[in-house]
Amino acid sequence: MSYRKMIRARHLDPVALAAAAGAVILLCQPAIAEVHVLADGDLRVEIEVASENLDQEFGPRFDRTAVVRSITVDHLELLGPWGLPDEFGLYGNGVLGYEAARVGETFVKIGVGQLVRDTETGYHFAHPYPVDRLFPVTLAMEERSLSVLQQSDGEGPWQYRYSKSYELTGERRLKIHYELSNTGTREWTFEHYNHHWFRADGIPVGTGYQVTTGFELPAAETTMRHAPFSLAMPGPLAPDGAHYYASEVTGVAPGANSFELKIDGHPLVSYQASFSPRRFAVYAHADGFCPEVFTRAALEPGATVRWSSTYRFHDPRTFAERD
Repeated sequence: MSYRKMIRARHLDPVALAAAAGAVILLCQPAIAEVHVLADGDLRVEIEVASENLDQEFGPRFDRTAVVRSITVDHLELLGPWGLPDEFGLYGNGVLGYEAARVGETFVKIGVGQLVRDTETGYHFAHPYPVDRLFPVTLAMEERSLSVLQQSDGEGPWQYRYSKSYELTGERRLKIHYELSNTGTREWTFEHYNHHWFRADGIPVGTGYQVTTGFELPAAETTMRHAPFSLAMPGPLAPDGAHYYASEVTGVAPGANSFELKIDGHPLVSYQASFSPRRFAVYAHADGFCPEVFTRAALEPGATVRWSSTYRFHDPRTFAERD
């Protein structure tokens, strides 16, 4: 879609809205990864567009349109090495056309592009599927926000249009807006989450890391310390060790879809979503302490869904005083 058509489009996404407002500093289609910075006071957010940072470690799994790769507050880094990547279809829900594809044929991974099915087995997020084609990413940037747009450009019934914007809203807040449309001819469903590799610089993941939630956490097998509204590390993390918790959640209102990550009782980040969570997980590893909140939806042809997540980052001086 051309720049002019995008502005005239009846269904406007954040990229088009930024252009229509006349405040766009940058509008382009990066051929290779680019890093851009949003800053407000002592909050600094680095975002990689058309990202390649995770490919070698994870393959074509995560949404590459844009990934937050660094967040600092007063020069304290709050993320591990993999940042805040989004993913569609962790367990196959939203990996479009995979079941219909035969070995050697292609399927669609939202936020990535067209991949090749090279195995008879079901979809698995850790499998390095060959890339047939990466879908292009369009970037629009303002002083306090960055937006990306991706649209599938292949043939077949499985098509989408996806936009995402990062906005600094003051008081150390970052809001991520998402919009996804079914532009194909078949209905499909999807599941989405952000992996959230949180880790305060100089404070290894281990004793003291805890997440509290605004909704009750069902009983599930886990090695973490589990209470009705919290999960905490049971002690130091063993070398190459990890802890995990995951459960389906139901009946939670969007207003209660929140969590706060703390270290030794000091808040690091507070999270609030606009949607009802369908699944909640926490993965704890040396690279990050990762609360994961999942949303799901079904989209008929022509339908669009929107959702958002807001993060508030706290005063890092509390960590300097932790001893």
